[in-house]
Amino acid sequence: MQHQHVQAGVGPLVAVLLAACVDTGVTAQGTEPAEPVVVEELFEQAPQPKVDVLWVIDSTTSMAEEQAALAEAFDTFADALDELDLAWQAGVVTADVGSDQAGVLQGNPWIIHPDLDDPSAAFAQAADVGTDPQATQAGLGAAWLALSEPLRSQDNRGFRRADASLHVVVVSDGDDESQAVLGDDPAGAFLDFLEQEADNGLEASLSAVIGDVPDGCGSAQPGTTYAAVAQATGGAVGSICAASFAHVTAAIGKASISWPSTFPLQEAPAEGTVAAWIDDARVDAADFTVQLDPPAIAFASPPAAGATIRVRYELPQPEAQALAP
Repeated sequence: MQHQHVQAGVGPLVAVLLAACVDTGVTAQGTEPAEPVVVEELFEQAPQPKVDVLWVIDSTTSMAEEQAALAEAFDTFADALDELDLAWQAGVVTADVGSDQAGVLQGNPWIIHPDLDDPSAAFAQAADVGTDPQATQAGLGAAWLALSEPLRSQDNRGFRRADASLHVVVVSDGDDESQAVLGDDPAGAFLDFLEQEADNGLEASLSAVIGDVPDGCGSAQPGTTYAAVAQATGGAVGSICAASFAHVTAAIGKASISWPSTFPLQEAPAEGTVAAWIDDARVDAADFTVQLDPPAIAFASPPAAGATIRVRYELPQPEAQALAP
């Protein structure tokens, strides 16, 4: 006997197919066990449908031109996300943690999204954070403040969604100086924070538009700390000395797209029975792990965009029970 059940899976394009050939019931002791229940599930690789992008912009006196160039190039960032019909949100904070606006989202509205009449104009207003010779260059600390309590649920309410991935983008011509907020190891503390943000099973990463590493460029200092965090989280790194930011913001848009590597299963598989294929190519058992609670299969790296993932496994056999005399 065979039956099918279809339900929504990961992302808007994912389908799960459950097919089982079963003869179930009570089995007398000493008889052959029932045939195993075989489950097969299908997924199509699609991006995570929601992403929150926090832009952290340096407001020191040398950044006026870069702020304007970033606003002009915002469309290429938005186009990369709109092409996949993602529900994105963007917000802007200054990298200055010494002001009374530290960590507070700028602009009105402070949450920028594709349903606004003119998202580019809203971003341009928010990204015009001004310049101040006394401003600190503490991008990691500013991002942490913006995404932590009390700002998370007060001034910045509505920005961080529980079912969205997170992408922090720092734009600065100096390296990070967040020790006053994050302690002696700002990079390590911020990586720990991003790991906590990823507890919902979605990605949390950082990209940076910074002075070239290791020597800097023009008057910009090398953004060594930011580059290290970006590399550790799979983010993009662009040069703040680029003649145009269009290709930089396009790359950041693509880096904001999160492709899942973990797919939920309908049932917990019997040990040692899981087999997987990606576009009909058998996946080596060493390249995936199986989770039981909740049941899921996790690949070592995300399958390619549009790939078909097929997972087949057996359900655990019920314990045999003696028939009543």
